[in-house]
Amino acid sequence: MKKPMRSVSISIILVLILLLLSFTVAFAAPPLGLHIEVLERIDSNLGPDPFTASGLAVDNGVICPTGQVVDTVINYFGPPQGTYTFIYIVKEFTCDDNSGMFMIKMRVRLNTATGYTTARWHFTNGSGDYSRLRGHGTLVGTPGIPGTILDIYDGVVH
Repeated sequence: MKKPMRSVSISIILVLILLLLSFTVAFAAPPLGLHIEVLERIDSNLGPDPFTASGLAVDNGVICPTGQVVDTVINYFGPPQGTYTFIYIVKEFTCDDNSGMFMIKMRVRLNTATGYTTARWHFTNGSGDYSRLRGHGTLVGTPGIPGTILDIYDGVVH
């Protein structure tokens, strides 16, 4: 008789665990969309480049709408592979409203023939309001006026 009681107890515990997990998932905040534009000047000696951010992440106060961005790490991966070069980059975004900064890490694929870039990015670090920021997305870079690339970051923030 102890076996049926034991299996009922285990079943009740499993049901309670599943209910608890479903409540946790139900109350977790959904990711918020983020769009960032940076007109990046290729000559890094010109100082930081301005960025503007928009989307639900900005509308809900998770990300600041404007600031400055600088490259903190740039490492090239060996010789070009055909018309492509791969670059590991870490960028630091500092908000104009003094709310803090956040960092994005990515491995960029640069088409050396056209100047177009693509990448997947994710947040790695932050300070102030952005110390617990999580999220990821894609980057598309389009050559602009000579010496510039328009970087478009699209993704989600948690």
